[in-house]
Amino acid sequence: MDRDMYLRAGMPALAVLAAISLAAPALSQTSTAIPAKAYGPVWTGFYVGAAFGGGALVNKMNTSAGGASLGLDGLGSSGVLGSIYGGVDYQVLPKAIIGALAEATLSGFQSSATAQVPGAGATATTTAGLGWSVLGRAGFLANPSTLLYLVGGYTGQNISTSGTAVAGGAVASFSRNDTVHGWTVGPGFETMLTGGWSAKLEYRYSQFGTTTPSGTAINITPSTQAIRAGLSYKFGGLAAPSYDEQATAYRPEKTNWTGVYGGVAGGGGVAVNNVSTAFGGASTSITGAGQGLLGSVFAGADYQFAPQALVGVMGDFTWAGLQSTASLTAGGGNATIAAQANRAWSVMARLGYLPTPSTLLYAAGGYAGQNITSTATAFAGGASAFASQDNTFHGWTVGPGVETVVTGGWTTRLEYRYSQFQQQQILSGVGIQPETHTVRAGLAYKFGIGAPSPSIASE
Repeated sequence: MDRDMYLRAGMPALAVLAAISLAAPALSQTSTAIPAKAYGPVWTGFYVGAAFGGGALVNKMNTSAGGASLGLDGLGSSGVLGSIYGGVDYQVLPKAIIGALAEATLSGFQSSATAQVPGAGATATTTAGLGWSVLGRAGFLANPSTLLYLVGGYTGQNISTSGTAVAGGAVASFSRNDTVHGWTVGPGFETMLTGGWSAKLEYRYSQFGTTTPSGTAINITPSTQAIRAGLSYKFGGLAAPSYDEQATAYRPEKTNWTGVYGGVAGGGGVAVNNVSTAFGGASTSITGAGQGLLGSVFAGADYQFAPQALVGVMGDFTWAGLQSTASLTAGGGNATIAAQANRAWSVMARLGYLPTPSTLLYAAGGYAGQNITSTATAFAGGASAFASQDNTFHGWTVGPGVETVVTGGWTTRLEYRYSQFQQQQILSGVGIQPETHTVRAGLAYKFGIGAPSPSIASE
């Protein structure tokens, strides 16, 4: 599935959050003078914060000269990022928030490709550095302390491109900085901690316009997928609305998270494949990247051993379409190579903290497996050739998540995963080390959730 289909289909993560929002009951807008402390946190006001995270850069590249053309979808890399942001929210309904924010982000996403033959070599590098965004967001309060939201708007990014070629003792190089503009969108969870402090987990897909470095015939269309975990402080400062429904005092009910659960999730992500080849005196190194959708089923069990802490285990199976391709057309023939991460599975432990009785912040990690199908097709002079191979990779996965109780035993979650797998020879002289960045929004039913156990309730 190519990226255009990925965008048209939209992210299942957004659909899950939107479905939860639409299912919320309609609430009255009649105002009464009710102290904020009587019904829980007030979300109206200004805030500032900082976030840290990671993700992947994917560059779709194509070039042509004479009768030859080369297309790569895409070149990519993994990296980390840090950002600062500020914004304002307004609680328009008892369970609805709208707001606006701006942020600046510094990232370290860099993709590269190298090739060497006896007496010659070439290297090309693309780096995403400083970025900025102006965004709107709209959210639904799953409970007075936890906000599920969608965010989107304008984004800009500085892209640095450089390259060097050496042949016969001669050296040629280029370096260029470009600013690309585009849009960004994604889901997020935010939960109040204490006082004016809140924590959030937010995923973003960003798509930028095409740039062509001067002096080259290379067209580059970048996109990024990134996760941010942030800490914010809300100052207040706007007149907060109050409602009849909030007249009764807000008393968070203790919830027992101990029990088994099962669920489904949907989302998307990036597969980054570090590929190296060596044949005789020639070698190449390239970081390929493919984007796509995923769907998964999962199950697990949790044990709440303290009022604000739990441990658990879980496993999942995922179907994905994270595919990267490279195509070459020349001299009346063409060839295409594709690698698709299509199935994955994991067994993990998780450790969680409950800032409120109904919202869980957690970290999960453990074993992960991945199947990759590689295909190659060539046409020349009326003849054709095709090859396909499946390889299974083993490795580890880790990531943060947020889960909140919706109603009864139903919970919703947003979870990011970074997975890295071992390097493996898939063909003679061809090695690959895959890694993936994925986000998934899930809906689960916990069979044991309910009133706290006597040991928890008594604490």
